[in-house]
Amino acid sequence: MTTQELKRKLAAILSADVKGYSRLMEENEVETLKILSAYFQIMTNLIQKHQGKAVNIAGDNLLAEFGSVVDAVGCAVEIQKELKSRNAGLPENRRMEFRIGINLGDVIEEGEKIFGDGVNIAARLQGLAEAGGVCISGTAYDQVKNKLPLGYQFLGEQTVKNIAEPVRVYRVLMEPEAAGKVIGEKRPRPWQRAIIGLVVILIGVIVAFGIWKFYISPAPKPEVTKEKIVVSQPEKPSVTAPTTAPSPEPVSREKVTPPLPPKPSVTMAPPARKVEVASKEKMAFPLPDKPSIAVLPFVNMSEDPKQEFFSDGITEEIITALSKVPGLFVIARNSTFIYKGKAVRVKQVAEELGVRYVLEGSVRRSGNQLRITAQLIDATTGNHLWAERYDRELKDLFAVQDNVTLRTVTSLQVKLTKGEEARMWARGTDKLDAYLKVLEAAENVLRMNKESNVLARQLAKEAIDLDPQYPFAYTILGATHMFDVWLGITSSPKQSIAQAIELAQKAISIDEFFGKARGLLGFLYTMTGQHEKGIVEAEKAVSLDPNSDTALNYLGLALRFGGRPNEAIPVIKKAIRLNPFAPSAYLFNLGTCYLLLGQYGEAIAECKKATIREPDNLFAQVTLTVAYALSGRDEEARATASEVLRIDPKFSLENFSKTLPYKNQADRDRFIDALRKAGLK
Repeated sequence: MTTQELKRKLAAILSADVKGYSRLMEENEVETLKILSAYFQIMTNLIQKHQGKAVNIAGDNLLAEFGSVVDAVGCAVEIQKELKSRNAGLPENRRMEFRIGINLGDVIEEGEKIFGDGVNIAARLQGLAEAGGVCISGTAYDQVKNKLPLGYQFLGEQTVKNIAEPVRVYRVLMEPEAAGKVIGEKRPRPWQRAIIGLVVILIGVIVAFGIWKFYISPAPKPEVTKEKIVVSQPEKPSVTAPTTAPSPEPVSREKVTPPLPPKPSVTMAPPARKVEVASKEKMAFPLPDKPSIAVLPFVNMSEDPKQEFFSDGITEEIITALSKVPGLFVIARNSTFIYKGKAVRVKQVAEELGVRYVLEGSVRRSGNQLRITAQLIDATTGNHLWAERYDRELKDLFAVQDNVTLRTVTSLQVKLTKGEEARMWARGTDKLDAYLKVLEAAENVLRMNKESNVLARQLAKEAIDLDPQYPFAYTILGATHMFDVWLGITSSPKQSIAQAIELAQKAISIDEFFGKARGLLGFLYTMTGQHEKGIVEAEKAVSLDPNSDTALNYLGLALRFGGRPNEAIPVIKKAIRLNPFAPSAYLFNLGTCYLLLGQYGEAIAECKKATIREPDNLFAQVTLTVAYALSGRDEEARATASEVLRIDPKFSLENFSKTLPYKNQADRDRFIDALRKAGLK
C-alpha cells in the first residue's frame, strides 16, 4: 500500500451495535438474525435519507459516515425512535436495542473503508451509550449543540481504550421537554471569572510577600534577656501514671484510621444534615409516574485510594440491582458517575436528573474490617427516609458486596415500592443474583401471557440453580405451572396442577411460615374444586403474613371462586392498598367480584385500570369484555373481544371455561355467555 492510495478527510462517524446481542443469539439465532437484518435495512435507509453512507456492517455492528455532524446526530435520533416503535411490538426478551456513538474527527479512507482515531473514538462512544441511546464526542457537540431541538448531558472527560487523550462525552437527550437544555456542564459566569481573577492576584501578592519576608528582608536581631534559660526535661512517669503514657518514639504525621469493631450490621440513622429542597418546576425532566432514584457514587473514606474500585463496585451493583426492580425508575450509571469526586448538593442532582429520591453512601476499610453507610433522601421534602450502616469482616470481597447490595435494595423496595412485602421476597436467600431473578420472574408471571410465563419459568429455574433452598423461587415456579392451565398451554392440566402443588409444598418444607407458598397452595386447592380447603389454606397464609399483598390476593381469589365475592372485595382492596403499584391481576380480580354482585360500573372501572396498566394481559381484556357485555355496552364489548384475539388468536371459549373453578355453575355460565355475546367462540 502506498501513501498515494490513502486519503485523509474530516468526517462525522456513526458507530452502532446491539446491546445484549450474544444473549439474543443464544436464545434464538434464526429469529435474532431475522430481526437484525430488518433493522439494518431500516437504519441503512435512514442513513441515506440523512445524506450519509453505510460503510461497513459486520455481525451486530454498523459503521456509517456523514459530511455533516448535524445530519449524523439527526439520523441517530430518528433511528432510535423508529427502532423503539418497532420493539414495542415484540416480547420484552426479544427486543433488539442499539447503542450509537458519534464522533467528528480525522479519518483515513482506503477505497470504501475508513480507519483511524476518528473511527475508534466513535466505537468507544458507542460502548458508553445506553441501550436505545446516543453518545457524542465533544468535537461533535461543539458543532451541533444549537442546531437541533435536542438536549445534552455532559458525562465528563472519559478515558477510552487505545486513545491517548481523554474524550469529552455528551449523552443526547431525545425527549421533547429536554430540547435546548445542557445538564452537568458548568462554565464560570463573567462575575465568577472576575472573582477567580481577583483570587489569583491575591494569591500572587501573598506569595510575593512571603518571598520578601523570608528570603529578602533582613532578619531581626535576637532579643537578649538576663533571665536564666531553663531547658525543661521530660518528666519521669510516676508509679500511678496510666500505662497509656506517650511513647518516646517519634510520632508519625500520617493520619491513622483506627480499626473498626467487628460488629454485626446495625441500623442507625446518622445525624441528618439539613437538605435544601429541590424544586419540581426547575427539574430538567418531569418526574416519572413511578418512584425515581439516582444512586450517587459511594465515597471512598479509606486512606488507600486503591480501595476506590470497591466503593465504585458497590455503587454499580446497587444501580444494576435497582434497575431490575419492577416499579422503579433508576438513573443510569453514566449519568450519576459524572458527580464522582465532586461536592454536589442533593437538590442539584435531583433537579438535573429529574428524580425524587437520591441515595448516597460511603465505604471505609481498615485492615480486614469494612464499614458501609447508606442513606436515602427525598429531595422534594429534604427528609431522610432511611439510613443504615453495615459493619463486615472482609473475607470474601464479592460476597460482602452482594450481601450489602441485597440488603440495601430490599430496604429501598420497602420504602419505595413493595412495602414490607419486599422483605418476604428476599427471605431465605443471601444470593443477590437469585433474588434479582426471582424479582424478574414474579413480574413476568403476573403479566399473564404465554411469552412472559415461559420467561418467568426459566428465571425461576435459574434462581433455584443458584440457591436450591430459596422458597420464593419454588413458589414462582409453581405459579408458572398453574398459569399453564389458565393460559391453555399445557397438554395435561391435571399434571400441571400436580406439579404446581408439589412445588408449593416444597417451598413450605423449606420455610413452613412462608405465607406466599401457602397462599398459592390454597388457590391450587380451589382450582381442583376443594373450595373450603383452599380458603382455609389461604387464610392461614394471611395469618402468617398479614402484610403480604400476594397472600391477600390469593385469599381474594379463593373467596371469589368459592361463591363469596362480597367477602373477597375488602381483602383485595387491602392487597391494593399495601401495593399501590399492584399488578393488573389484583384490579381485574376486584372487578370480577363487582361483576358477580351485579355492580357493573365499578367492575368496568377496575377492569379498565387493569388493561391500561397491562394491555397484553389476556385475563384483564377477557374480564373487561365480560363487564361491557353484561352492562349492555355491546360495541365496546366487541372491540375488547378483538383485543383478546390479538393477544391469543387461538382463544377458545370451550378451553377457557375449563379454567374457571367457580363453585357455583351459574357464575361460570354467566361469564361464558357474556363472552359469547361479545363474539368470541
